[in-house]
Amino acid sequence: MSSEWRYARPLRLHVPKVLDIVWVAEPDHIRWLNQHPQIQRPLDPRASWLHRILARRASGELTFDGASLPQFHARDDAERADRQRKLEQQFESARVHGSPERDEIAAYISDHRASDEIGVSVQQWCGRLFFSDYRATSGSYEAGKLVAEWPERSPLRNWLDRLSGRLERSKHALDAAARHDLYCVHGTSHGMRQVTRTVRALRTLRKSAQAPGRVELPPSEALRQCLAAPSVVLRGCARDIAAPFLERPLTTRSLVVFLLDRAFQSSGDLDIAFLADTWSRCPAHRVVPAMLRSVWYAAHQEEADQRRLQLAIHSWSRIWQRSVS
Repeated sequence: MSSEWRYARPLRLHVPKVLDIVWVAEPDHIRWLNQHPQIQRPLDPRASWLHRILARRASGELTFDGASLPQFHARDDAERADRQRKLEQQFESARVHGSPERDEIAAYISDHRASDEIGVSVQQWCGRLFFSDYRATSGSYEAGKLVAEWPERSPLRNWLDRLSGRLERSKHALDAAARHDLYCVHGTSHGMRQVTRTVRALRTLRKSAQAPGRVELPPSEALRQCLAAPSVVLRGCARDIAAPFLERPLTTRSLVVFLLDRAFQSSGDLDIAFLADTWSRCPAHRVVPAMLRSVWYAAHQEEADQRRLQLAIHSWSRIWQRSVS
């Protein structure tokens, strides 16, 4: 093993002919593997019993009229790559233009708005990256939340929601709101979930930052502390892969688990949170951080304006009292 990789070996659980799982949390390792031409998605259900279960849960149950969500599209899918590029360009305009949803999120972070409907505002902001008149409701938010959480939920809960029809109703509501655009479905479910988690963390950080003696955090540091990246991203292997940081080669039976959130928390690397410098980058890898920085700054400005207003009122009150005494 090269000394370059000696100190950060991925965790591996290997039982010959039964199980082979590799958990990868180092940003450089994640990049190396994700860019390897034999690393693939979606998971091949023929690779192992575990691949089969995960493929059914992740992609099989979350299809929309037989079509899978973008995070399950293959790396050599030319249509996926073309749409990804076009969405990046489309999202660029949202980096410089404000929106009512962004103002609502900033007010929430400043603790000037109740928390009950913040998920709806976040979903609407995400949806309007795709369609300027996208409309989120409490129903579409709950639908998006269910779809985003589906791969991580217990099999019993999922079975009950399939049996009751809740999953199909949620998929229908989300698909209808997204006008049958599966990239919008993904953005208003999985993407919305991560942004909502981040916004809630920013609100908590904002409250603690207001304590006496605390130093005001710049937007970049606030984002560093609060951004919620996907917990796990799954990959399979089309052929054997000899990685310089692994003692044994990966095989077609290996399940590769990228721990993106842990990788980001340890490094603060925004690119790894969005896999921005890889083929599977999130098209919103620039617009989401830009929006989050702007709402943190707006929240700070709003609080500063409130303090100045209170100071002005206090000063005028004292002047008035002196004038009448």
